[in-house]
Amino acid sequence: MASGEGEGDIHLVPLDADPPFVDVVPEGLAHDFPLPAKPGVQPCMWADAPTVDIALFLIRRHKHLATHDCPVAGYILAMLTSTPSAFKSQSRLGFWESLIYPFVLVQPNNGLLHMQNSTHEQHPRDIEAAQTASYSTSCINQVPSIRGVHDEKLKHKYVVQLVKEVCERASNSSMSSSEILDLFLKNSILANAAKGGIVEILTTCVEFFPDLLWFTSNKETILQISIKFRQEKIFNLMHDVTAQNKFMACHIWRGGDTALHMVARLAPPTKLKSVSGTALQMQREIQWFKAVEKLIHPNAKGLSNDDGLTAQELFTKEHKELLESGEKWMKDTSNSCMLVAALIATVVFAAAFQVPGGNRSDTGVPFFLKRTSFMIFIVSDALALFSSTTSILMFLSILTSRFAEQDFLESLPKRLIIGLASLFFAIATMMVAFGATLSIVLEQRLKWVSIPVTLLACFPVGLFAMLQLPLFLQMVKSTYWSDISRPNGKRKYSPVLNES
Repeated sequence: MASGEGEGDIHLVPLDADPPFVDVVPEGLAHDFPLPAKPGVQPCMWADAPTVDIALFLIRRHKHLATHDCPVAGYILAMLTSTPSAFKSQSRLGFWESLIYPFVLVQPNNGLLHMQNSTHEQHPRDIEAAQTASYSTSCINQVPSIRGVHDEKLKHKYVVQLVKEVCERASNSSMSSSEILDLFLKNSILANAAKGGIVEILTTCVEFFPDLLWFTSNKETILQISIKFRQEKIFNLMHDVTAQNKFMACHIWRGGDTALHMVARLAPPTKLKSVSGTALQMQREIQWFKAVEKLIHPNAKGLSNDDGLTAQELFTKEHKELLESGEKWMKDTSNSCMLVAALIATVVFAAAFQVPGGNRSDTGVPFFLKRTSFMIFIVSDALALFSSTTSILMFLSILTSRFAEQDFLESLPKRLIIGLASLFFAIATMMVAFGATLSIVLEQRLKWVSIPVTLLACFPVGLFAMLQLPLFLQMVKSTYWSDISRPNGKRKYSPVLNES
C-alpha cells in the first residue's frame, strides 16, 4: 500500500499471513524504512494482536522511539494490556492444543534477525541448515490443528519481544525515575496488566524497573488487584516477593478491610464461570481464602471491618448462595453417577453366577475354565464388580455429607474423583467382560469376531472418557495441584527476593 504522506511504499501483511510481515521485508527496506512526521503513531497503531510484528519491526528499526522526546513506550504497553489474549498467560487454548503447544516449533523471523545481526556474516552451511530446518517445520505446521497452535505461539513470541524491546528502550532513555513512574501510572499499565492477569508485562516491566512493585493505582497495590480480580498468576508472582508481600497484605484498606476481607468477597462472575461446576467454584474460593490467610499476621486474622464482620464471617455471608448451589450440584452429580454404578454392579454380579457355556452338573466347574478368554471374562467381571461397588460407596458418602464450607476444599472433591475414576474403570472392565463372552460363544464359528467386538467395545468407553475427562482432569488439578500460591522459583527482577 502506498501512503500519501511521503512514507514510502509499505507492504502490510497481517501476523497470520504466510510468511509474516517481518519475514517479507526487503533487505533494503529493513534499513531505510521511513516513519511519518509524527513519530510513534505507527508503532502504537500496529501494537495490536494481529499486527504486533509490525510494531516490533518499527520499534527495532527506529531506536529513538520510547525516549524522553517520544514517549511511545507507555502508549504501546497500554494498548497491549487491553488485549490479554495476545499473551500466553491468558490464552484460551483447548485441552489438546495445550498438550501440543510446547512441542510446536516456531522459526525465528528473518526480517528481525537481519536487523539485529546484519554486521555478522553467516557461513553457507549454517544458512543451508537453517533453510532445511525451516522447510521441515513449515511442512509440519501445514497440519490444520498444528497450524493454529503455531500461529498462537508465534503471536505470543512477538508480543513478548515487543514488551521487552519497549521496556529496554525506556530504560535506556533520558527519562528520570519519577518520569518513568509517572508514565506507567498515567497509562495504568501495571494496574491493567494485573487485572488482566498478564504476567509477561508485569514481569518484564518490574525486571527493568524494580521500584514499580511499590506502586499504587487509585490506592490499590498489585497484590490487592490480583486478589480482587482473582488473578492467580499475578498473585503467585507477588507471592515470591515475600517481604514486600507480607507487608502489603497486613495493610488496612478502605472500609477497614484487610487482604483477607477482600478475598472473602465473592469473585467476579467472569472468574467464577471459568471453573466448571459450582462445587469446584466453591473449592476455588476457599483455596484463595486459605492462600491469602497464610500471608496475614495471626493477630490480624480476627480483625473486623467497618461493618463489624471478620473475614471468615464475611466469607460465609458472601458465599451462602454458592455453597447451596455447590451442594445441589454435588448431590445431582452423585445421584446420576450412583445410578449408573448400581446398574453395572447388578449386571456383573449376575454374570458371575451365569458364566458363558454353563457349568458341569456334577462338579459345578465351568466348561470353558481352561480357555484364556474365559479367564479374561472372570477377571474383568470381578474388577467391574469391585470398582462399581467402590463408586457406589463414594457417591453415597457424598450424599450423606454435611456439606460444610471446608468439605468443599478437599473432602468432597476427593470423593467425587475416586467415584468417577471407579465408575470409568467399571464401565471399561464391563465392556471387556462382554467382549470376552462374545468371543467364547462365537469363536468356534467366527474366529475373527474378537477384533470387531474389541473395536465396538472401545466406542462407549472412549465416549464416556471424552465427555467426562475435561471435568475429571480439572477436579484432579484443582484438588491436588492447585495453581494458587504455587512456587514460581526465584525471580531475578527484584533485589528483595532474597530477604526471605
